[in-house]
Amino acid sequence: MGAYDFTAYQHGTDVKTAFRAAVEEAQYENGHGGYTGTIAEKDEYTVITTTPVPMDEAEKQASELMNADDPRIRDKWGPAGAIPVLTGDRTVEITITTADAPTGGFQSLEDAASTVLAARGELREGEKPAYGITGIYEQHPRTGRPYTGTLRVPLEGGPLEHTGWLFFGYASC
Repeated sequence: MGAYDFTAYQHGTDVKTAFRAAVEEAQYENGHGGYTGTIAEKDEYTVITTTPVPMDEAEKQASELMNADDPRIRDKWGPAGAIPVLTGDRTVEITITTADAPTGGFQSLEDAASTVLAARGELREGEKPAYGITGIYEQHPRTGRPYTGTLRVPLEGGPLEHTGWLFFGYASC
């Protein structure tokens, strides 16, 4: 049997919780039968550094360690490597009421999210809604525009903070 190299980002600041979530997600996507060549094959991890770095730096470090055949991560049956990642991304949930909505509703979900978050002082410097706003909302009865409801809003471009972990290494396939 061979081995594939893998990388898997998982949101969450607690490495143990993030690792379990990454493994479970990979098992869900690739099955539980083994030999997937993904993090689903891993039972443990080793933290390479405790200093969070931006994602591109974490990916570069992971690549360099794999290319150097680093003994901490080279065994397909051994631990995955783990590097804490800084991003300017986060997701918030907002409830929009009729008091928040303009006459006729918002132009779009992005407009609703930006307007309400800015009015409530919940947008950090540089943040803006990203693709993938979801939720349950009502449309204005006359215009059909978003009017009230609860939205889950991914935000990007904010100040960098530790938001997750990059797991990487080799796994049996």
